[in-house]
Amino acid sequence: MLKGWLVAAVAALGIVATAQVDPSRIVAKVNGEEIKGSEYYHRMEYLPGVGRFIGSRYAEMPPGFMTLDTLITERLVMQLAKQKGVVPTQPEIEAELQSRTTENPNYLKDLIDGGLTREDVLNQIKLDLCQFKIVTYGITITDQELEDHYKQNPAKYSIPKRLKLRVIAVSTDALKTQAEAALKAGKSFAEVAKTYSQDASKTIGGDLGLVPSYVLPDDTKKLFEGVKIGQSTPWGKQGEAFVKYLYEDVKPEEKIPLDVNLRRSIRRELMLVKGGIKNNLKDEMKALRRNAKIDITEKDFADAYKKFMDQYLGGS
Repeated sequence: MLKGWLVAAVAALGIVATAQVDPSRIVAKVNGEEIKGSEYYHRMEYLPGVGRFIGSRYAEMPPGFMTLDTLITERLVMQLAKQKGVVPTQPEIEAELQSRTTENPNYLKDLIDGGLTREDVLNQIKLDLCQFKIVTYGITITDQELEDHYKQNPAKYSIPKRLKLRVIAVSTDALKTQAEAALKAGKSFAEVAKTYSQDASKTIGGDLGLVPSYVLPDDTKKLFEGVKIGQSTPWGKQGEAFVKYLYEDVKPEEKIPLDVNLRRSIRRELMLVKGGIKNNLKDEMKALRRNAKIDITEKDFADAYKKFMDQYLGGS
């Protein structure tokens, strides 16, 4: 089995790796008991129970081995991009970072808070762009193709109808009776929800916010038949719970405008679809691996890598 020889190989590598770090570095304390760098890095190299899917098969492989394989794969992707003349320029990488930051203002901050440097992020973006350019090599999408796709897929580029709802959900007839009596006595729906509802939303008066109509079960949709904005539905059942909704407002379906960002997204999507048919990155990478001269200086790990390639990648 892969697990046995691979763990042994990575364990051997772990001995080498720990010699390259400060063994006295304290990475954590548990009730005052120290976990030092030597133990941490050694354990990280061959931690069991970790793996990945190779095709449809799951292979257990310690982090040290996965890291080596990832680094080798990244080098090969970069080399393939260089062969094809599609290595992204620095302005392209910065532009992609700006685009991702526009979509998510905390994109860079979250990654840096997670321990990455800005350089790490830029390197990952460079790799992403290399893969994209390899897959889409020789592919162009005209403005007409883009606009036709947008027009032909209205549901995909629309925000569905949304209902602004509040809910009271209770588990017993007694609570349902009490909640209904409170409503008839003139208490607001939000107040009754806070008092009687057993849904997690009770703390905010049963407020569910804007709920896309398509997510509502058919039985729930029937409760809204004949109910106008500002009115509440009759009681219904959802599983074991009795539920009643307040229909506060509705937002009709909206077409997402074909702005610069959406154009970019659609163009990239269509390029990937076309490129996936014309270009086969998986096969190209297999061929590159097969012909690559990969020298792993740690003998046990080199043997493990060769066996891994033979067993899981058909010798590629």
